[in-house]
Amino acid sequence: MVSFSELKSEASRAKPIEPVLLGTNGYYKAPSFSLIIPVYNEADIVAENLRILDRFLERDEYELIICDDCSKDGTYDQLRAFAKCSKNPNVLLMRSDGRIGKGGTIKRAVREARGETVIVMDVDLSSDLRYVPEMIRQARISGGIVVGQRSTSDRATHGPLRVILSLGYNTLARLLFQTGIKDHQCGFKAMNADVARKLVGKAKNDGYAFDTELIFLALRSNIPVRQVQIRWIDGRTRKSNLRWIRTGFTMMKDLINIRRNYALHSD
Repeated sequence: MVSFSELKSEASRAKPIEPVLLGTNGYYKAPSFSLIIPVYNEADIVAENLRILDRFLERDEYELIICDDCSKDGTYDQLRAFAKCSKNPNVLLMRSDGRIGKGGTIKRAVREARGETVIVMDVDLSSDLRYVPEMIRQARISGGIVVGQRSTSDRATHGPLRVILSLGYNTLARLLFQTGIKDHQCGFKAMNADVARKLVGKAKNDGYAFDTELIFLALRSNIPVRQVQIRWIDGRTRKSNLRWIRTGFTMMKDLINIRRNYALHSD
């Protein structure tokens, strides 16, 4: 795994999103990479986890884009307080006045990103931060998308029902789109910025199937997609089994709709 210093040495349905630039000297120099964090109702974890992230990356030239999908629990107030206290001059806080979905927030953040590489990561920090340099390196080598791949044993912390739903979802995605990817849902991804902007301009899904559609679009456009085995620890409180069943079947229905839409409107 390479260090950040080594990497740097290498040659809507809602009202418009609200960008808030905070910092004294940011936006005069393009950052090395842009880290996108989508959030929704994460008031219980967002402040501490962003401080952990800030400490881990504080010596490196990166841009942090935090996208709040119209949280209702005080998350946005905490985000503003964090951004004002952050040592990183390149903090961009975005908020939608209406729900646009995880995919919708990522799309808008990608359009604002200024880094050569774009990284998307969940705010619960389930993905081990030590893999960030390797994800960046692989994205720069390939010029495409790098997908974090969680082991089945890591995902087992969710409980057996969610593991079964996840395996079923990924099996269906491989059958429908012939991706060869084992873990479409992992929220830890790195992309060449130009590729990311191209793909989000085509993606139609704004929900949880957005990640899968992005991978499918990349392969359809002959853009390389790589997988990197990562260490992953569940950082969230478990939801009820009933909610996971409902969410799982909604995601599978979205997959079928995506496949049908592209079959009907193929280029």
